[in-house]
Amino acid sequence: MILVKLICIDLDGTLLNDEKKISQKDKETIETARRHDIHVTIFTGRNYYAAFPYLQELGIEIPVVFQNGALIATPSAGKIFRMVTLGSKIATQAVQLCKEYELYPVVYESFFSKQDMIVEEDYQGAFENYFRFNQHRIKKIERLEILLHNLEEIAEVAIVGKDESIRILLLELQNQTSEFTPVKNQHINGETFMEIFGKNVGKEIALDFLLEFFDLELSQVAYIGDNYNDLKIMQKVGFPVAMANAPEDVKDVAKLVTSSNNDSGVSLAIEKIMEAV
Repeated sequence: MILVKLICIDLDGTLLNDEKKISQKDKETIETARRHDIHVTIFTGRNYYAAFPYLQELGIEIPVVFQNGALIATPSAGKIFRMVTLGSKIATQAVQLCKEYELYPVVYESFFSKQDMIVEEDYQGAFENYFRFNQHRIKKIERLEILLHNLEEIAEVAIVGKDESIRILLLELQNQTSEFTPVKNQHINGETFMEIFGKNVGKEIALDFLLEFFDLELSQVAYIGDNYNDLKIMQKVGFPVAMANAPEDVKDVAKLVTSSNNDSGVSLAIEKIMEAV
């Protein structure tokens, strides 16, 4: 029997339905888990401001993981526990390689800027919905290299485009430096959304902080996720849960496949987890 004391939940594609809302059923079940002395928090690829309204809605007052682990903070208390930046030199190299391999770069300037996505031109491709949804965060400039020249560090760089081109880019960037972490976020129709962070970033690394914070073992942690940036942490925790809408690679590492994000799959998963408590 696994005695789960901490449940970590992804946002997009997991707790949020396709309308980017949390179902009432999910909210009620999360509150029930808390009443059973189970800690519940969020592990998201979103930045601070993009995730903040949902944290308020859920009343989360414990550490939260943002931008795939590059930032760990408790917004309700104004505390920052971990913040890993990406050096502007590496970011510049990544942007220049993007242009060489006809990939689309996005510079995420700051963890705490509401308009944090800096681009040179509009995006066209498999991830148009993402950029349309985040239009309010996007600022267009003439040259990303000029921006980066005036900064020492940034939050991250995203690289979007053909799988093989991104694979080659990462190999070339790794030949130049080891001071970064690539995190594969999503894959749609032959295109990948790859994120470049500073060194030692990942949801699975951020989990180590939460384990120490609550004095828990891996066997006492459940994680609910739906995409490639959830894979490593799901391979690590005692009770990994995949959404029905997750890719098969993610479902393969799960102990439980719950219903979809549009069918309150988080609620069903937590109910199953609590049966073991």
